[in-house]
Amino acid sequence: NIAGIIDHHAIQGNAIVTERPIFVDIRPWGSMCSILAHSFAVHEKPLPKAIAGMLLSAILSDTLNLRSPTTTKWDERMVSMLVQYIDPEFDVNMYAASQFRAKSHELAMMTPYQLVNGDTKIFRFNDADDEQKVYSIAYGVIETTDAESSLARVDELIPEMQASKEDGDLTCMLLAVVDIVNMTSVLFIAGQSEASLAIAAYGGAVDRGGRTFALDGLVSRKKNFIPPLTRAFKEGWKPHTKIREEGAFRRSSHIVMDFSGFAPGRLQRIFEDIDEEESGEE
Repeated sequence: NIAGIIDHHAIQGNAIVTERPIFVDIRPWGSMCSILAHSFAVHEKPLPKAIAGMLLSAILSDTLNLRSPTTTKWDERMVSMLVQYIDPEFDVNMYAASQFRAKSHELAMMTPYQLVNGDTKIFRFNDADDEQKVYSIAYGVIETTDAESSLARVDELIPEMQASKEDGDLTCMLLAVVDIVNMTSVLFIAGQSEASLAIAAYGGAVDRGGRTFALDGLVSRKKNFIPPLTRAFKEGWKPHTKIREEGAFRRSSHIVMDFSGFAPGRLQRIFEDIDEEESGEE
């Protein structure tokens, strides 16, 4: 049962339905935890130091240390307030830098399956000419201080994107590597439809042999990445006729838990080559 909703994202299609009225608090702030921190203050509730630390960590992550275009004055005020609960001498910038380094280190150890599917949201858009036709676009994000390491894994990540696209019966699968040091991004391109959509939404051209697309100065999925997609669909963008992309659908795959080198295990996709003659393909 859903007791309430506290969020900082736009309301997408297929809104939830509840049996009774529920508490809803949605604000255009940079982080949901800014809303929570504000609620503690407004209702004069005691805020334990450990909880203040978790809220602060989440706000810094969501707003890229208050540098994301989604950051508001309220996020800045809540960070200032939370620091007082933790330690007035607390160095927010140093803490944020160490937090981002730790996250980037963890990313380096993740499997392609985890990177592609770990922070991915699905957005649905109606066809401009036929509202009954709906396109599903998956948009993943990898935020890192070491963008080059993620970009160097393009040969691993694109096959995973293609497989995830097929698994989810998606129209397009997009994955942005966000460089949180230089505040810019690069989009991985999984196929022809993705390339066409990127050009329609952001302008420019695909590079690296048709596999990446520069998103100069763009870092926020909510503020920078999705609005241009929305505009592209309203202006009539349509996907390419579904064809087999190079390297896609030629292999079957399954997901396994890999325990090698990491006791808790990591989800990983195992690809298997398909004999096209035996499968009946020409």
